[in-house]
Amino acid sequence: MARPSKKLVSGDTHASLESEIGGALRAAILDGELAPGARLIELDLANRFNVSQGTIRAALKFLQAEGLVEYRPRRGNFVITVEKADVYEISMLREALESLGARLAAKRIDDAGRKALEALLQSMRAAAQSGNRAKLIELDFEFHRTVIEISGHRRLMEVYNRLEGQTRMFLRLTDRFYSDPHDIIELHAPLVSAICNGDAEAAFQLANRHADADAEDLIESMR
Repeated sequence: MARPSKKLVSGDTHASLESEIGGALRAAILDGELAPGARLIELDLANRFNVSQGTIRAALKFLQAEGLVEYRPRRGNFVITVEKADVYEISMLREALESLGARLAAKRIDDAGRKALEALLQSMRAAAQSGNRAKLIELDFEFHRTVIEISGHRRLMEVYNRLEGQTRMFLRLTDRFYSDPHDIIELHAPLVSAICNGDAEAAFQLANRHADADAEDLIESMR
């Protein structure tokens, strides 16, 4: 089983130490260093990170909450495996959350929010023009986080953030993200316009259409 490289992790408190180790394990999962279905043995990880098993156990709980790690009674912790049903469920949840976020953002948008969304759209255009797929993926995540931040709905943001790791994992495993980078601009530009103009219903419908297209593409890749 592939594991993160051994390193000492510094931190002023147990909480920061657990969070830092959780972040390192999250990166290893999302990069594919820890493969789907890999068993995460607490003692091995404690030795690699030079910390106690209790600290590793707490770090793994963060990843369980994000849906990247599952605990199996009497067997231990494992990196999640990805089935077609998982992609479908997460995609449908993202569709609902992003659509609601867009509707609420259109109702609350201010000049600062407009500038933020327009700047992100410009950055996405530049990334699409240069063919920088990795940058485009990061900007897409940042765009939707920004929309939900503008919505002002704290719990919506909390739920959405918990889905991000699983979504990133699906994208890596399926390698599906806009075969033509310019397609992402065609989907996002009207959405930015609707939100900035305060058209809540148009924003809801456009976000729904955008998320639905993403879901269909990911699900198709699993067939």
